[in-house]
Amino acid sequence: MEVAFEKLVRSIVRLGIGGLLLVGASGELFPRICKEWYGLKDENGVFVEVPDRCHKQFDEVAKKYFGLKNADEVTLFVNRDFYALSAGSTLLPGGAVLGVPRWYLYQTKEDVENSGIQLGKYINRDSEVGVAVTKSFLPTDDMIAFTIGHELAHIEHHLDFKTFFTFSPPLWLYLTYRVASSTRKCFRLPVVLDALVKLCIYGFNYQAYRLAGQKVRHLAEFSADEISAKCDPRMAQGGVDHFATTLKRNAIQRVVLGEKGLECYTEEGDDIRSTSISTHPPLTERLLRVTAICDAPQD
Repeated sequence: MEVAFEKLVRSIVRLGIGGLLLVGASGELFPRICKEWYGLKDENGVFVEVPDRCHKQFDEVAKKYFGLKNADEVTLFVNRDFYALSAGSTLLPGGAVLGVPRWYLYQTKEDVENSGIQLGKYINRDSEVGVAVTKSFLPTDDMIAFTIGHELAHIEHHLDFKTFFTFSPPLWLYLTYRVASSTRKCFRLPVVLDALVKLCIYGFNYQAYRLAGQKVRHLAEFSADEISAKCDPRMAQGGVDHFATTLKRNAIQRVVLGEKGLECYTEEGDDIRSTSISTHPPLTERLLRVTAICDAPQD
Protein backbone atom coordinates (compact mmCIF):
# COMPACT_ATOMS: atom_id res chain seq x y z
CA MET A 1 0.00 0.00 0.00
CA GLU A 2 2.75 2.40 0.98
CA VAL A 3 4.80 1.52 -2.10
CA ALA A 4 1.78 2.07 -4.36
CA PHE A 5 1.16 5.46 -2.73
CA GLU A 6 4.78 6.49 -3.25
CA LYS A 7 4.54 5.54 -6.93
CA LEU A 8 1.35 7.59 -7.26
CA VAL A 9 3.00 10.64 -5.67
CA ARG A 10 6.05 10.23 -7.88
CA SER A 11 3.87 10.08 -11.00
CA ILE A 12 1.95 13.19 -9.94
CA VAL A 13 5.20 15.08 -9.31
CA ARG A 14 6.57 14.05 -12.70
CA LEU A 15 3.41 15.25 -14.41
CA GLY A 16 3.57 18.47 -12.42
CA ILE A 17 7.19 19.10 -13.40
CA GLY A 18 6.43 18.45 -17.06
CA GLY A 19 3.33 20.63 -16.98
CA LEU A 20 5.09 23.53 -15.27
CA LEU A 21 7.97 23.35 -17.73
CA LEU A 22 5.58 23.22 -20.68
CA VAL A 23 3.52 26.17 -19.47
CA GLY A 24 6.59 28.24 -18.59
CA ALA A 25 8.46 27.61 -21.83
CA SER A 26 5.61 27.64 -24.35
CA GLY A 27 4.90 31.37 -24.03
CA GLU A 28 8.55 32.28 -24.60
CA LEU A 29 9.29 29.74 -27.33
CA PHE A 30 5.97 30.23 -29.11
CA PRO A 31 4.97 33.85 -28.33
CA ARG A 32 2.23 33.83 -30.97
CA ILE A 33 0.23 31.84 -28.41
CA CYS A 34 0.27 34.96 -26.25
CA LYS A 35 -1.11 37.06 -29.11
CA GLU A 36 -3.85 34.54 -29.87
CA TRP A 37 -4.88 34.39 -26.22
CA TYR A 38 -4.69 38.08 -25.28
CA GLY A 39 -5.11 39.88 -28.61
CA LEU A 40 -8.16 42.11 -29.06
CA LYS A 41 -10.40 41.03 -31.93
CA ASP A 42 -13.35 42.71 -33.65
CA GLU A 43 -16.81 41.21 -34.08
CA ASN A 44 -15.53 39.23 -37.09
CA GLY A 45 -12.75 37.60 -35.10
CA VAL A 46 -10.01 39.65 -36.77
CA PHE A 47 -7.24 41.22 -34.70
CA VAL A 48 -7.74 44.95 -34.17
CA GLU A 49 -5.11 47.03 -35.95
CA VAL A 50 -2.41 48.63 -33.82
CA PRO A 51 -2.61 52.45 -34.11
CA ASP A 52 -0.04 54.10 -36.38
CA ARG A 53 1.22 56.24 -33.49
CA CYS A 54 2.16 53.07 -31.59
CA HIS A 55 4.05 51.73 -34.62
CA LYS A 56 5.83 55.07 -34.93
CA GLN A 57 6.90 55.08 -31.28
CA PHE A 58 7.98 51.44 -31.51
CA ASP A 59 10.19 52.10 -34.55
CA GLU A 60 11.88 55.03 -32.83
CA VAL A 61 12.39 53.36 -29.45
CA ALA A 62 13.45 49.99 -30.85
CA LYS A 63 16.03 51.34 -33.28
CA LYS A 64 17.26 54.49 -31.52
CA TYR A 65 17.48 53.30 -27.92
CA PHE A 66 17.64 49.50 -28.12
CA GLY A 67 19.59 49.25 -31.37
CA LEU A 68 17.35 46.53 -32.75
CA LYS A 69 18.41 45.58 -36.25
CA ASN A 70 15.79 42.84 -36.36
CA ALA A 71 12.86 44.86 -35.01
CA ASP A 72 10.58 43.14 -37.53
CA GLU A 73 10.85 40.02 -35.35
CA VAL A 74 8.75 41.80 -32.71
CA THR A 75 5.05 41.68 -33.60
CA LEU A 76 2.81 44.37 -32.14
CA PHE A 77 -0.81 43.72 -31.18
CA VAL A 78 -3.52 45.31 -29.03
CA ASN A 79 -4.10 43.58 -25.69
CA ARG A 80 -7.77 43.06 -24.85
CA ASP A 81 -7.01 44.16 -21.28
CA PHE A 82 -5.86 47.57 -20.05
CA TYR A 83 -2.18 46.74 -19.48
CA ALA A 84 0.81 45.98 -21.70
CA LEU A 85 2.49 42.59 -21.98
CA SER A 86 5.16 40.82 -24.00
CA ALA A 87 6.59 37.37 -24.59
CA GLY A 88 9.52 35.79 -26.39
CA SER A 89 12.84 37.27 -27.47
CA THR A 90 14.50 38.30 -30.71
CA LEU A 91 17.25 35.85 -29.73
CA LEU A 92 14.81 32.93 -30.03
CA PRO A 93 13.53 31.38 -33.27
CA GLY A 94 9.92 32.31 -32.51
CA GLY A 95 10.70 36.01 -32.17
CA ALA A 96 8.64 38.12 -29.78
CA VAL A 97 5.25 39.78 -29.40
CA LEU A 98 4.39 43.05 -27.68
CA GLY A 99 0.84 43.91 -26.69
CA VAL A 100 -0.05 47.55 -26.08
CA PRO A 101 -2.90 48.30 -23.62
CA ARG A 102 -6.39 48.45 -25.05
CA TRP A 103 -6.81 52.08 -24.03
CA TYR A 104 -3.91 53.06 -26.31
CA LEU A 105 -6.44 52.77 -29.13
CA TYR A 106 -8.19 55.93 -27.98
CA GLN A 107 -7.10 59.28 -29.36
CA THR A 108 -10.16 61.49 -28.80
CA LYS A 109 -12.97 61.92 -26.29
CA GLU A 110 -15.31 60.37 -28.84
CA ASP A 111 -13.12 57.25 -29.03
CA VAL A 112 -13.51 56.73 -25.28
CA GLU A 113 -17.26 57.38 -25.39
CA ASN A 114 -17.72 54.90 -28.24
CA SER A 115 -15.54 52.23 -26.60
CA GLY A 116 -18.27 51.02 -24.26
CA ILE A 117 -16.27 51.85 -21.12
CA GLN A 118 -18.62 52.35 -18.17
CA LEU A 119 -17.64 55.25 -15.92
CA GLY A 120 -20.17 54.42 -13.23
CA LYS A 121 -23.94 54.16 -13.05
CA TYR A 122 -24.50 57.73 -11.83
CA ILE A 123 -21.59 59.51 -13.54
CA ASN A 124 -22.33 61.97 -16.33
CA ARG A 125 -19.58 62.02 -18.97
CA ASP A 126 -19.83 65.82 -19.16
CA SER A 127 -19.40 66.28 -15.41
CA GLU A 128 -16.05 67.19 -13.87
CA VAL A 129 -15.49 63.60 -12.74
CA GLY A 130 -16.64 62.19 -16.08
CA VAL A 131 -14.29 64.47 -18.03
CA ALA A 132 -11.38 63.56 -15.72
CA VAL A 133 -11.92 59.83 -16.20
CA THR A 134 -12.32 60.24 -19.96
CA LYS A 135 -9.05 62.20 -20.20
CA SER A 136 -7.27 59.46 -18.24
CA PHE A 137 -7.94 57.10 -21.16
CA LEU A 138 -6.14 59.34 -23.69
CA PRO A 139 -2.45 58.37 -23.81
CA THR A 140 0.31 60.71 -24.93
CA ASP A 141 3.10 59.71 -27.30
CA ASP A 142 5.51 59.81 -24.36
CA MET A 143 3.37 57.33 -22.42
CA ILE A 144 3.31 55.01 -25.42
CA ALA A 145 7.08 55.30 -25.85
CA PHE A 146 7.69 54.49 -22.16
CA THR A 147 5.39 51.46 -22.28
CA ILE A 148 7.05 50.13 -25.41
CA GLY A 149 10.49 50.70 -23.88
CA HIS A 150 9.41 48.81 -20.76
CA GLU A 151 8.26 45.78 -22.75
CA LEU A 152 11.34 45.87 -25.00
CA ALA A 153 13.46 45.76 -21.84
CA HIS A 154 11.72 42.48 -20.95
CA ILE A 155 12.23 41.16 -24.47
CA GLU A 156 15.85 42.21 -25.00
CA HIS A 157 17.45 42.44 -21.55
CA HIS A 158 15.61 40.01 -19.31
CA LEU A 159 16.66 36.60 -20.59
CA ASP A 160 17.93 35.87 -17.06
CA PHE A 161 14.52 36.62 -15.55
CA LYS A 162 12.77 34.61 -18.27
CA THR A 163 15.06 31.65 -17.51
CA PHE A 164 14.23 31.91 -13.81
CA PHE A 165 10.47 32.03 -14.38
CA THR A 166 10.65 29.08 -16.80
CA PHE A 167 12.81 26.67 -14.83
CA SER A 168 12.39 27.62 -11.17
CA PRO A 169 8.81 26.25 -10.72
CA PRO A 170 9.60 22.66 -11.87
CA LEU A 171 13.00 22.73 -10.13
CA TRP A 172 11.42 23.96 -6.89
CA LEU A 173 8.76 21.24 -7.10
CA TYR A 174 11.42 18.56 -7.69
CA LEU A 175 13.58 19.68 -4.76
CA THR A 176 10.53 19.90 -2.50
CA TYR A 177 9.57 16.36 -3.46
CA ARG A 178 13.08 15.08 -2.78
CA VAL A 179 13.16 16.68 0.65
CA ALA A 180 9.65 15.47 1.54
CA SER A 181 10.32 11.92 0.34
CA SER A 182 13.40 11.61 2.60
CA THR A 183 11.65 12.30 5.92
CA ARG A 184 10.68 8.66 6.59
CA LYS A 185 14.21 7.44 6.00
CA CYS A 186 15.88 10.18 8.02
CA PHE A 187 13.59 10.30 11.05
CA ARG A 188 11.74 6.95 11.00
CA LEU A 189 8.46 8.62 11.87
CA PRO A 190 5.06 6.90 12.21
CA VAL A 191 3.03 6.94 9.01
CA VAL A 192 0.53 9.59 10.16
CA LEU A 193 3.18 11.91 11.60
CA ASP A 194 5.34 11.45 8.50
CA ALA A 195 2.41 12.45 6.30
CA LEU A 196 1.86 15.60 8.36
CA VAL A 197 5.54 16.50 8.10
CA LYS A 198 5.42 16.04 4.33
CA LEU A 199 2.36 18.29 4.09
CA CYS A 200 4.13 20.94 6.15
CA ILE A 201 7.18 20.76 3.89
CA TYR A 202 5.07 21.16 0.74
CA GLY A 203 3.09 24.01 2.27
CA PHE A 204 6.14 25.86 3.59
CA ASN A 205 8.07 25.47 0.33
CA TYR A 206 5.08 26.67 -1.70
CA GLN A 207 4.81 29.84 0.38
CA ALA A 208 8.58 30.34 0.20
CA TYR A 209 8.52 29.98 -3.59
CA ARG A 210 5.53 32.31 -3.92
CA LEU A 211 7.28 35.03 -1.92
CA ALA A 212 10.61 34.53 -3.70
CA GLY A 213 8.89 34.56 -7.10
CA GLN A 214 7.03 37.75 -6.27
CA LYS A 215 10.28 39.40 -5.18
CA VAL A 216 11.99 38.47 -8.45
CA ARG A 217 8.99 39.69 -10.48
CA HIS A 218 9.16 43.02 -8.69
CA LEU A 219 12.86 43.27 -9.52
CA ALA A 220 12.10 42.51 -13.17
CA GLU A 221 9.41 45.22 -13.36
CA PHE A 222 11.55 47.83 -11.60
CA SER A 223 14.43 46.99 -13.94
CA ALA A 224 12.24 47.35 -17.05
CA ASP A 225 10.88 50.68 -15.76
CA GLU A 226 14.41 51.95 -15.15
CA ILE A 227 15.75 50.85 -18.54
CA SER A 228 12.86 52.52 -20.35
CA ALA A 229 12.92 55.73 -18.28
CA LYS A 230 16.67 56.15 -18.79
CA CYS A 231 16.39 55.95 -22.58
CA ASP A 232 15.23 59.54 -22.92
CA PRO A 233 13.85 62.29 -20.61
CA ARG A 234 10.57 62.33 -22.51
CA MET A 235 10.14 58.59 -21.90
CA ALA A 236 10.81 59.10 -18.19
CA GLN A 237 8.12 61.80 -18.18
CA GLY A 238 5.88 59.41 -20.08
CA GLY A 239 6.35 56.84 -17.32
CA VAL A 240 5.46 59.39 -14.65
CA ASP A 241 2.37 60.46 -16.61
CA HIS A 242 1.34 56.85 -17.26
CA PHE A 243 1.48 55.80 -13.61
CA ALA A 244 0.03 59.06 -12.27
CA THR A 245 -2.85 58.95 -14.76
CA THR A 246 -3.65 55.30 -13.99
CA LEU A 247 -3.56 55.94 -10.23
CA LYS A 248 -5.86 58.96 -10.60
CA ARG A 249 -8.30 56.96 -12.72
CA ASN A 250 -8.30 54.07 -10.24
CA ALA A 251 -8.78 56.40 -7.27
CA ILE A 252 -11.81 57.99 -8.95
CA GLN A 253 -13.26 54.59 -9.83
CA ARG A 254 -12.81 53.48 -6.21
CA VAL A 255 -15.25 56.21 -5.24
CA VAL A 256 -17.77 56.06 -8.07
CA LEU A 257 -18.07 52.25 -8.17
CA GLY A 258 -19.07 52.01 -4.51
CA GLU A 259 -18.46 48.64 -2.82
CA LYS A 260 -16.96 47.17 -5.98
CA GLY A 261 -14.49 50.06 -6.16
CA LEU A 262 -13.36 49.44 -2.58
CA GLU A 263 -12.68 45.80 -3.48
CA CYS A 264 -10.65 46.74 -6.57
CA TYR A 265 -8.51 49.74 -5.59
CA THR A 266 -6.74 51.28 -2.62
CA GLU A 267 -7.31 54.91 -1.64
CA GLU A 268 -4.10 55.84 -3.52
CA GLY A 269 -5.26 54.01 -6.65
CA ASP A 270 -3.24 50.80 -6.48
CA ASP A 271 -5.01 47.85 -8.08
CA ILE A 272 -5.67 45.08 -5.53
CA ARG A 273 -7.69 42.77 -7.76
CA SER A 274 -6.51 39.24 -8.48
CA THR A 275 -5.49 39.57 -12.14
CA SER A 276 -2.69 38.56 -14.51
CA ILE A 277 -0.55 41.43 -13.17
CA SER A 278 -1.26 40.92 -9.46
CA THR A 279 2.40 40.03 -8.96
CA HIS A 280 3.53 43.43 -10.26
CA PRO A 281 4.76 46.05 -7.77
CA PRO A 282 2.25 48.68 -6.58
CA LEU A 283 1.86 51.56 -9.04
CA THR A 284 2.61 54.05 -6.25
CA GLU A 285 6.05 52.52 -5.74
CA ARG A 286 6.77 52.39 -9.46
CA LEU A 287 5.72 56.04 -9.78
CA LEU A 288 8.15 57.08 -7.04
CA ARG A 289 11.05 55.28 -8.70
CA VAL A 290 10.37 56.64 -12.19
CA THR A 291 9.81 60.15 -10.78
CA ALA A 292 13.26 59.96 -9.17
CA ILE A 293 14.79 59.11 -12.55
CA CYS A 294 12.80 61.88 -14.24
CA ASP A 295 13.94 64.48 -11.66
CA ALA A 296 17.59 63.35 -11.62
CA PRO A 297 20.11 65.71 -13.28
CA GLN A 298 20.79 64.75 -16.89
CA ASP A 299 24.38 64.10 -17.99
